[in-house]
Amino acid sequence: MPTLTSLLSRRDFVRGAAAVAAAGSITSAAAKPRPNILWITCEDIEPLLGCYGDRYAITPNLDALAREGVRYPQAFSPAPVCAPSRSCLITGVYATSLGSMHLRGYVPLPRGITCFTEYLRQAGYYCSNNEKQDYNFVAPPGAWDESSYTAHWRKRAPGQPFFSVFNLL
Repeated sequence: MPTLTSLLSRRDFVRGAAAVAAAGSITSAAAKPRPNILWITCEDIEPLLGCYGDRYAITPNLDALAREGVRYPQAFSPAPVCAPSRSCLITGVYATSLGSMHLRGYVPLPRGITCFTEYLRQAGYYCSNNEKQDYNFVAPPGAWDESSYTAHWRKRAPGQPFFSVFNLL
């Protein structure tokens, strides 16, 4: 008589269990009000903002966003350069595992890897990316509702929650 372990590999079992758990959380999340998510990234800014304690920085609007939202005072980059770091952020996988550690590699995503914005879109979020698309891989068609220099959360349907990325240099 076949056993569960002979029918499924451990990896398949974990994937299936994760999918069931995720489906339950997406369903329960849909019943609750969902927050809008504004993700602002700046390259090489260091802690030179008022919200991080810089005495000379005058950044009242960013300080207000930081006060009312979430900021990351001890965030670390998973890769030493920009594009591989972006590939890690959007997939949750180290660049060395994705094959995206070299600049301008544009490798295909390994099978089974999903950009987290695809999960947000499945949960009803409008996802926009203004504008960095350099992930060292070709983003799947379902990763963004819009990814361009004119992408903006204001283009979403009325009442639709959003996840919007703005990349500043």
